Amino acid sequence: MLSFNIRRALRALTTNYVRQISNQPPALHGIVKDAEQPMELPPYTEEQRQQILDAINENSAEQLLSYDITKSRAIKLQTWKARNGPMSELSDILHVEGFGLKVATKFYKSLLEPVVNRAISEKAQKTSRTAAFITPTMDEQQRQLIMSSVGVRIGVTSVSWARLELPESTSSPCVLSHWQHHEINDKKLHLAELARRCIYVAHQIPQADCYVLENPQMAQTNSNPGSIDQQNVNIQRAQVTAILSYALMARTNPNETKTNLYYLRRFLTARLFNHLVGTERVSSEDTILSMMRTHFNMEEQPEQTEKLYLCNQVQFPSNLRNMYSKVERYQRELLGQAFLLNLAFVRLVLLQDASSIASVSRSSKKMPSDLE
Repeated sequence: MLSFNIRRALRALTTNYVRQISNQPPALHGIVKDAEQPMELPPYTEEQRQQILDAINENSAEQLLSYDITKSRAIKLQTWKARNGPMSELSDILHVEGFGLKVATKFYKSLLEPVVNRAISEKAQKTSRTAAFITPTMDEQQRQLIMSSVGVRIGVTSVSWARLELPESTSSPCVLSHWQHHEINDKKLHLAELARRCIYVAHQIPQADCYVLENPQMAQTNSNPGSIDQQNVNIQRAQVTAILSYALMARTNPNETKTNLYYLRRFLTARLFNHLVGTERVSSEDTILSMMRTHFNMEEQPEQTEKLYLCNQVQFPSNLRNMYSKVERYQRELLGQAFLLNLAFVRLVLLQDASSIASVSRSSKKMPSDLE
């Protein structure tokens, strides 16, 4: 009997407690959380208000992407303006889907930033665009100043190079101004003799705004390193690369902090011109000959009724075309590799040619890595 009365008393207490809870206002932690959110837009001066409205009303959705706004929100804002007309008050943006006080405040802040700050941000984005292609990276200001480049192909017993001059307009092709091959002639040179020959080669390489080599193969631990002769070959190639790299870098002004020497990612040239089968490169001769047959490489130039986009193409002077046709076949291959190395650098980095970047990006997963 006693236990029955205790259970009834507990049930009554529980019922009264539930009723009290249900009649209480919402929990305080919810009110505190809402209080932390901004309740209204920050105060702006009349000049700032007008600057924000002008930027929103005068720029398209694509132009607004240079500010702190996502593509989907920029499109929604543009759609709202098309339906309702230009914004007249800063609070109008809160009627656009996807814009709350926090997002709007952040967006307005970016609209008030100086142009210099935005330009720095855009340069960083463009630098990252080409960062995957070259080492070290190149900033936008330096890229725009470069008007000539030399591609240097380094082998075990030879060095080849090609110099390209960039056109002043997109309707003109690049010009091949220098194209040469030099034999070192020996695989087992003493370091002193090798350095002497490399310095001689460095003096033969023409001056340019920048120089590009293919990224050297990185050293790897291997349980089967091969014969002693093969090891010597790899060492000598690394020595030639190091000596010529230093000689070319020494051409810059001692007070200049930016480099003039870049290394293009391995296999990138072969990928761009479809010269890679598995991990083996195929001959570049057919590609070079087809480039020489373009109309701007003919002696008699046909009249053009409209301007064409030719800055990613190359004009071969007649003396260099003749030289290429007369040298030995293996020399043509080495000359072609130096030329295409430079042209890949020009298209991907200096001109940032969209079709070239897309062609190497689409197949990037199928290509061998730099460490192979």
